[in-house]
Amino acid sequence: MAAVLTHPLDCKVSRPRSRFVAAALALALLFPAGRAAAQSDEDKAAARVLATQGAEALGAGKYTEALDLVSRAEQMFHAPTHLLLIARSQAGVGRLVAAKETYLKLTREELAPGAPAAFKRAQQEGKDEMAALDANIASLRIAVEGGGQQKFTVKMDDQPVSPALLGVYRPVDPGKHEIVVYPVGQGPVKGSIVLKNGEKNDLKLTIPDVVPGGVPLSAIDNPDATPKPGGGPDHVASSGGGFLTPLRIAGLGAAVVGLGGVAVGAVFLGKGTSTQGDADAMQTACEPVTKLCTKALRDQVRVLDVDAAHQKTIATVGFIAGGALLVGGVTMIVLGKPKATVTGATVTPWFNGTVGGLAGSF
Repeated sequence: MAAVLTHPLDCKVSRPRSRFVAAALALALLFPAGRAAAQSDEDKAAARVLATQGAEALGAGKYTEALDLVSRAEQMFHAPTHLLLIARSQAGVGRLVAAKETYLKLTREELAPGAPAAFKRAQQEGKDEMAALDANIASLRIAVEGGGQQKFTVKMDDQPVSPALLGVYRPVDPGKHEIVVYPVGQGPVKGSIVLKNGEKNDLKLTIPDVVPGGVPLSAIDNPDATPKPGGGPDHVASSGGGFLTPLRIAGLGAAVVGLGGVAVGAVFLGKGTSTQGDADAMQTACEPVTKLCTKALRDQVRVLDVDAAHQKTIATVGFIAGGALLVGGVTMIVLGKPKATVTGATVTPWFNGTVGGLAGSF
């Protein structure tokens, strides 16, 4: 009753369909008594049905359906015969590496001395089929070069590749594979390879030393670059080709709001000055005290003094906030120049309460 695998990729197992069904039915009758006691009659009946349907699907070459059905049966009740059917189904859909792991789990399981003969037979068939499967598993070594000390991640078929697997041969399924390297600050580097059964091959992907457009890497593009003393970048490159860049757009917005704040400050400063002038004129009429300097007039002078103080306070806030925004906006406009190279640039905005500006070197 030896297993014969003519081709692990399509898993053409030379067994009559009835033998798959027989194996599933035998499983239902040979559950170990201790384990079965923990299962309800409904669970055992469901596992029996799933295993039988999975064996029938496997015999008909419906490997995906068989894998789903028998995996469900194994979840409900573990048995070596389940693992054998799962491994065959995995090989049938081309998942040879997964099938190898399932075969290993099956063959390494320690069976009790009184285990059913069907379980022991499943282990032996698994060993024979695993030996045939080994010869068809491919090997691939992925090498990533270039980019200096730049950080990157790698994916194969949309699945992350551990850094420990780079530069060494690893078992992979035969067929086409897509490999993508994602360097920090640059576009992805893509590659693909088609592996035949049992083929051993290499794929080398090179990270370019320049960002797209031919601009040399800078501290912004390369997070591992050593910053110069003082924290300033030694090179700043923008990919924008026009006047408006994201930084300049933000700077223009801040500058407009800042101008508005300065304008509000100027208006309230004028009103405060005028109000204070009216208060001073009324106060002059009361010095020296005359009949015109009534209590009502003195109260009105005090009200005007308070109003003038409030208006001047608003003016001061408008000048400070508006001036700061204006200076910040101008700074962003200057630093947001597209494709500009700034070497050792230092820019420091300043404001003394009345006027502001920029101090620094370029």
